Amino acid sequence: MDTPPSHDDQLRGMAMALRHWFEVRDVEAEQRRLGILPSRPNDSSYDKGLRPLALTTLPPQLVRLKSDAPMVTLHYMQDVYDDGVLRADPWRWWFAWIAIELIARSGPDRQGERARRFVLEDPSLETVRRQASRWLAAAPARIHAVQDRLSALVDHALDEADSPGRTIAERVRRSVANLDMTLAEAMANEAGRVSASITGRLSERARRG
Repeated sequence: MDTPPSHDDQLRGMAMALRHWFEVRDVEAEQRRLGILPSRPNDSSYDKGLRPLALTTLPPQLVRLKSDAPMVTLHYMQDVYDDGVLRADPWRWWFAWIAIELIARSGPDRQGERARRFVLEDPSLETVRRQASRWLAAAPARIHAVQDRLSALVDHALDEADSPGRTIAERVRRSVANLDMTLAEAMANEAGRVSASITGRLSERARRG
């Protein structure tokens, strides 16, 4: 007798089907197509006046649902589209795409930890982490999330027991010195929340079905 698929296997299968409805385009390739960047080495035909647009607030890939995607896909993306704080922007769709890929390969990401670690640690995203200011600039609400994180770091630094022998100024400077890492961690946390949300929606649908 065949063993029925487990709940986790069901979620993997649903994610595999769901990723079919994502359309993914490389941002740099799109910029070359539009003439914002040179289309080939030594190409001088592109519009240099548009060059500043090459430095954008966009993630590495532009992600959207295909126009013929079934309505149920919007249910899975409901918290991506509007979680009450951050409305959907290209970064949140990019996080959703990463989440779907990871769920399809490795199973549900109930706490969002797998997506968080991927964004924070995967070598392929090193450039993205160095340019996390683009993620920050894409939505003003993210500034508050980073401010909260910095406030928590400063509060921690004010705890003398954490760094005995250091002055308050030294502890505060040390706690906020790595702003690039603070931004990367905040970005990874958002990716984790998106992944956990999608996992929850998939799980809800699997239980109904």
